[in-house]
Amino acid sequence: MFSIKKLISKFRGADQHPQVHQYDLSLCCIVKDENNYLEEWIGYHRKIGVQHFYIYDNGSKVPIRTALAAINAPADVTVIDMPGKNKHVKAYQHCLDRFGGSSTWIGFIDIDEFIVPKTASSNLPEFLKNYENYGGLGVSWLIFGSNGHVQKPGGPQLENFTKRSEVTFPPNRHIKSIVQPRFVKSAYKSHCFHYKPGYFCVNEHYIAIDGATADVSVDKIQLNHYYCRSLEEYHEKVERGISDTKRKRKLEEFHNHDIQANVIEDTTILKVLEKLNNSVN
Repeated sequence: MFSIKKLISKFRGADQHPQVHQYDLSLCCIVKDENNYLEEWIGYHRKIGVQHFYIYDNGSKVPIRTALAAINAPADVTVIDMPGKNKHVKAYQHCLDRFGGSSTWIGFIDIDEFIVPKTASSNLPEFLKNYENYGGLGVSWLIFGSNGHVQKPGGPQLENFTKRSEVTFPPNRHIKSIVQPRFVKSAYKSHCFHYKPGYFCVNEHYIAIDGATADVSVDKIQLNHYYCRSLEEYHEKVERGISDTKRKRKLEEFHNHDIQANVIEDTTILKVLEKLNNSVN
């Protein structure tokens, strides 16, 4: 569909001289007491092309630096201490201000979210080249359920939790953003940003997104959101609280989501992992 805003964005992008950044793609995340998930989250996203990680420690009982040292995390992880309540947007703004000049793209997601590019190469920086004239790419959620697990299962969560909601499940209207920092004015919410004049966020089909929600579109890329995990893990989530609001999480939210989030078997991310692992061997 023709759009004046889209046309303006394309012309503005075409006029810009490409900048050379240290990283093509980085991820920013704020974490509290979820250290056991760090290795899998970092390892997966490194395989799809993420070159650096900015992890904000929101007052974890065991410091994230300690957890990373235990798994011999390489130098592509920067940890910033940011304890306190309601720090999600503040962490994102700090990342933009302090590190935005180092990366062409920065994705702002949580530790229970995994980006899944559905391309032949599964290389995310390569995929993002298609959106270089826009301020950001909004990636739709797909909420994954507990797979019937009451206790936290052993092994990788990507293998343990393979059932998700229907695309039409209302919470899936939320997006998370991968942005070009040079085109961003400020962090707005944990899901979306304010952009500089002439730039804006689009979905995978170049349709403008204004805000934190949009029609679900997961033809080329999706964001697996392991919202529920097991009931035991959700109890831990309730204890941690919510980093982007003062509202307290309730246990009934697990059941409200989980009843709708174990409907579709979705192993797309496992196929991506298998392909990438085979390409290395």
